[in-house]
Amino acid sequence: MKAIAIFFQGRKQDTSEVANQLIPALEQQGYDVRTIDSRYEGEVTPDPLIMGCDLALVLGGDGTILHAARLCAYPDVPIVAVNFGRIGFLTEIDPAEVHKELPHYLKRDESVWVDKRIMLEATLDQDGKQEQFLALNDVVIARGKWPRMVQISIWIDDHFYNTTHADGIILSTATGSTAYSMSVGGPLLHPQVQSIVLTPIAPHFASDRSLILPPDAHIRLQIFTGSQNGVFSADGQMNREILNGATINVKKSQCVTRFLRRRPPTYFYQRINAKLKGEE
Repeated sequence: MKAIAIFFQGRKQDTSEVANQLIPALEQQGYDVRTIDSRYEGEVTPDPLIMGCDLALVLGGDGTILHAARLCAYPDVPIVAVNFGRIGFLTEIDPAEVHKELPHYLKRDESVWVDKRIMLEATLDQDGKQEQFLALNDVVIARGKWPRMVQISIWIDDHFYNTTHADGIILSTATGSTAYSMSVGGPLLHPQVQSIVLTPIAPHFASDRSLILPPDAHIRLQIFTGSQNGVFSADGQMNREILNGATINVKKSQCVTRFLRRRPPTYFYQRINAKLKGEE
């Protein structure tokens, strides 16, 4: 018997309704269906229900998908994402298509391929303590609530690169290049590119530009915040207050997010154009 995990946002009626429709239909086909309300899940530790699943069906927007991606990464469960959000860069199916399209992914017919996305592993060091994070989109360090620039020193593969005066720094994957990084002028990368993008947020000097780094790069950032504390964020969901002098080490994770797709890889170009022009 194949096991399927259905992620949904319990506070959103539309995702709950679709989940409740799918459960009996899939059980009648002989699937072991496990439902997971993402409101009650941790940041990274996978729910025991995910273990042993053949597929995760995620009903939600990009935020729900980012959360599910972290939970599915360690047990290596592939994701089919249904768009209930505003943007939907990560999604594969529209809600009206679920019942028609889902059988292709369940049966893994010849039209289905695996879209592997790199993830970032970040280690936050401050006050003698370490905390690790996993992110599909990006890792950010930035100023706190006061509108004052911070100073961030950057090392790449133990080589000192520079010190940036800015509101912060974004380290993004190709997946995250269409998110926060794009909004501050960072480059767009095709999802299959495994590079890491370093982009300053509102830098003081025009010479501080985005930098595309090789996949095996190790990046160390140290933030100097002066009289205020700063902010660390992974995927915009795991947020921590950080102290003056805190350091963050970031590299490509051994974990990946696997999306099941039917549209060809070149569909990215069509989608990015349509999304940016507001045509979808």
